[in-house]
Amino acid sequence: MIVANMIYVGLGGFIGANLRYVLSVILNKYYHEMFGTLLVNIIGSFLIAFFYGYFIEKNLLSPELKYFFPIGLLGSFTTFSSFSYTTIILINEGNYTRALTNILLSFVLCLTFAFIGLIISKLIFKI
Repeated sequence: MIVANMIYVGLGGFIGANLRYVLSVILNKYYHEMFGTLLVNIIGSFLIAFFYGYFIEKNLLSPELKYFFPIGLLGSFTTFSSFSYTTIILINEGNYTRALTNILLSFVLCLTFAFIGLIISKLIFKI
């Protein structure tokens, strides 16, 4: 079962990553790269919430497609959609404290560690 789920996630990931690349190439010709990233995050967040709100709540999809679409395809299209997905699930379940904790920790810790990584790379590679 785990191997089959990994195949669904992998196939979705392959498609999502390539969709992100193609969209970025197209948008970066006309706009700043920040716009492409922002648009991908907005689209991914919308689609993952739509997916959760419609398909999962109504049990319209097989478990395999649940691995393929939200985790594989949208997870590789944008990691922000996975963050949104987790937060929406927590809110929908009434876990408001955990949702807020997820939001705050994700932003604060991820940005903090990104800066730490940058500082360490500058120290090591003397950039």
